Amino acid sequence: MYFYRHRRMVAYWWFDRAIRGIHDTPPIRVVDAPWTIVSMVAPKHIAMYLLSIKAFYRRVGRGKVVAIIDRDMPQETRDTLRRHVQGIEFQVLEDIDVGPCQRGGTWERILWILDRARDEYVVQIDADVLAVAPDVNEVLRCMEEGTAFTMADAHQIMSMREAALYARSIDGDYIGEVSERMFDRYPGHEALRYVRGSSGLAGFAPGGFSREGLYRFHEKMEALVGPKRWREWGTEQCASNFAVANTAGAVVLPYPAYASFHPHGPRGETKCFHFIGSYRFDEGFFAAHGRREIAALNARPTPPRPGLAGRRLEEPGTAAP
Repeated sequence: MYFYRHRRMVAYWWFDRAIRGIHDTPPIRVVDAPWTIVSMVAPKHIAMYLLSIKAFYRRVGRGKVVAIIDRDMPQETRDTLRRHVQGIEFQVLEDIDVGPCQRGGTWERILWILDRARDEYVVQIDADVLAVAPDVNEVLRCMEEGTAFTMADAHQIMSMREAALYARSIDGDYIGEVSERMFDRYPGHEALRYVRGSSGLAGFAPGGFSREGLYRFHEKMEALVGPKRWREWGTEQCASNFAVANTAGAVVLPYPAYASFHPHGPRGETKCFHFIGSYRFDEGFFAAHGRREIAALNARPTPPRPGLAGRRLEEPGTAAP
């Protein structure tokens, strides 16, 4: 365990060193739009977050920006964020009402998102998500049309029974899969859907799914899985997937254009990567594309036009991956 932690610390140090130029890039000036782009931001991920949000904002051009932060985030760190993202809003994590849901494991974030999405569109983007192509038009189209979406690596929206059957075909004891195996025992599952997506990049439509609906999901799943296991890290992703899948008209972003980074996964055809923890710094790929983005930010490209022409993403059918 000590060796693993030390190796991760070294990897983060090298990554931050590789992208340190992000601190010298021009600031974002927040432009109002009928949507919010939200991220949880920790002090150790400041450089990574600035890279992620600047890359994403360079491609979408507008929208409110919110950072969910711990109450004890140093003032100096807050000032850095304000300097680079001019107009950023801060939401203190500890001030978010979780109701009967658990605190921790990013549950505060999904509940805050659903509150905000009562009135306007919300995009959740993790600090380890990086746009690498000239555009993310599929995401921008969803934002403009109010369509819920998630990034799901070729998985599609399916019935909860199909999700349970699929999860049972997978070995392992990860809490996400353990939870999914219970879905055909979930009350009313026959009328509900699910997608094996990622909460790292997801869009939430105005009025699409409610806080009260998430309360019910938390309560029913805790009863099925057991309180101890349900409070392990990873259940919030199930909740995010459930909320998106049960929003009318929700879509899955096309794969491999939007993909998780992992060995033998797509590379050149991908427009936006989620650099998941297990493989985040492998091959130096994240850092290399980070440096390219820094160079592009310094070149001050023209921001995207206000409207996006083009056809809406097709809603996927109900099918197992």
